[in-house]
Amino acid sequence: MGAEIFEVIQPGIFTTVQDLGRKGYLASGIPPSGAMDRFSLKMGNLLLKNSLGEAGMEMTASGPTVRVLKDTVVAFTGGVFDIKRNGKPIPRWEAVAVQREDVLSTGTARNGWRGYLCVAGGIDVPVILGSKSTYTMGALGGFRGRPIKKGDIILSGPVPETLDLLRGRRAKKDILPRPNDAKTLRVVMGPQDDYVAEESVEKFLTSSYKVSSKANRVGYRFEGPHFKFKELEKAKDAGSDPSNIVDDGNSIGAIQIPGGVEPICLAVDGVSMGGYVKIACLITADMDRMAQLRIGDSMKFENVTVDEARTILKQAEEKVSEENIEKIH
Repeated sequence: MGAEIFEVIQPGIFTTVQDLGRKGYLASGIPPSGAMDRFSLKMGNLLLKNSLGEAGMEMTASGPTVRVLKDTVVAFTGGVFDIKRNGKPIPRWEAVAVQREDVLSTGTARNGWRGYLCVAGGIDVPVILGSKSTYTMGALGGFRGRPIKKGDIILSGPVPETLDLLRGRRAKKDILPRPNDAKTLRVVMGPQDDYVAEESVEKFLTSSYKVSSKANRVGYRFEGPHFKFKELEKAKDAGSDPSNIVDDGNSIGAIQIPGGVEPICLAVDGVSMGGYVKIACLITADMDRMAQLRIGDSMKFENVTVDEARTILKQAEEKVSEENIEKIH
């Protein structure tokens, strides 16, 4: 059993335990879940010399306030939150030593939408189907299958290094996300973009969209131009709407256009099957970007090739390395 590390004073709007997700169960209807912004979680773990896939606390829009129950080292990454220790600001993207009875507060996101609180040794919760991640719709994994609540006691695992060796490790600024990166989401077109009228495909790639208030970990909805469809002979098992297809499998990042009204990009808690045209798929690396889009933000889609998507992902993964960490004290 792990050590008691935090007492939750105030849980924030939606704070869950997440690692890098559970693989191999989407065909059974269980999504991977995991951190929406994988880069931020991995960097938090790297700063603390945890396994890169260790669990942390993902906060959305407004983060938790916790009381520290044992001396440790923490790292806050992701969006810009008002991170404070005992009422005084502490830096993000840096390993910071905290003492027993300290109070850590994260406040409201000022830029971006999701932040991560990582702790030396990671968050100790049961591993379910190979992951500690929370899938709230299925009440699976994480802290009792739900977001954290006031009064919860959070445990940490074994610390990988002595605390003095961890404090003061900081991510180099030139590898960190830039504030406007999320305003462009890169996609690979298909698999059913040929169902969509050419002028609508062009609008999809040139128009500005606004993040709907319905955006969440299941999917992000985008408000913008409506879609027209080609007049094609429909399969007998498809629905009557032009946007209907025979149900097929969804990938995480698939962009459905039900009714031709709003593109919906499936996120890490997304459904595994669907009967709507998928005009494109978000590239893997840009799930991190989408995770930081705020309700009401304006953004655009940009078409890239499969090879370009692979290169972008490789470059993103290479940033999470010890050579991009500096020790400041």
